[in-house]
Amino acid sequence: MMKSLYSDIRWAKIQEPRECGVLEEYNYTDDNGSIRYRYIKKVAGNVDRKEYYDIASFRGTGGPIVEYVREGLENEFMKKFNEAFDKYCLEQNIIAEFAKIDPWSDYHELVERECNAEYYGNFYCNDLTENFFEQTYNRNAKRAIKKAVNGGVEVLIDNKGDTIDDFVRLYQNTEIKYNTGDYYNFDREDIKKYFDELGKDVFLIDAVLNGEIITSVLVVCGEDVMHYYLLGNNTLFLNLQCNSLLTYHAALYGQKIGKKVFDMGGGKAGGNIEVFKKNFCGQKGITKYFAIKKIRNEAIYDKLVAQKKEIKNKNFFPLYRG
Repeated sequence: MMKSLYSDIRWAKIQEPRECGVLEEYNYTDDNGSIRYRYIKKVAGNVDRKEYYDIASFRGTGGPIVEYVREGLENEFMKKFNEAFDKYCLEQNIIAEFAKIDPWSDYHELVERECNAEYYGNFYCNDLTENFFEQTYNRNAKRAIKKAVNGGVEVLIDNKGDTIDDFVRLYQNTEIKYNTGDYYNFDREDIKKYFDELGKDVFLIDAVLNGEIITSVLVVCGEDVMHYYLLGNNTLFLNLQCNSLLTYHAALYGQKIGKKVFDMGGGKAGGNIEVFKKNFCGQKGITKYFAIKKIRNEAIYDKLVAQKKEIKNKNFFPLYRG
């Protein structure tokens, strides 16, 4: 049994203000099992003077979480859930659903199969129950860590948020580099909220050179899975490979506090970020995750698409938001 922070109500509530919608929860229970499904409900548009909605996962992953199910009745249970949720969506004028399924939840494969989810991406992970340094780190990862150490970089774990200001200052470089929008921009109050809401389940890990913090990472923890979440760098010191050193020490710290998996996040296939993370996890550390993309009222969906004057991203789902 594995639990990530993404299935925790605290995480959902932290994300809600950024999602331009309302956090809702749908629960289904019968004699065979129980499902909890949290999502953000957003206004999709207006057709013939009636308002319609779509639903989507918040940041991270989510989707329907099977809390328990009777052995041998899994498929029957999921069929009844899908029928009940179809009816609910019709009643609530929900026309489209997008849900990234938590790959660490129990029965995630059952949900993926019975909800016709499709492959969406990868997370790059370490198994913290083993000697990950020897078993998964390649030569490039080990060389980069050594370079940071030889360069005089030290590591600081901040459990209280004392270095939030340093993190925000450095994260602004990330915002500039990737030209991020409001959804990916964070100020001091945003980061403080993580410490206020998550307590011991969040920390900053900082790379320090001559008394100055030059790289900082916000790490958040579920019961079993630890997530390497947001990173900020002083671009003048990229050659010191601080991110590699912090990746290693974050994993060591996660192992120390009893976490089972270290999730380094995702990365575009073939991109530099994916290449970097594979240095630390190899092929066996790749965790695939899946997404439900479902049109629940095709007639209204098509009308909303037709109303859109310009669609910049034709691969986006739902298309009228592209």
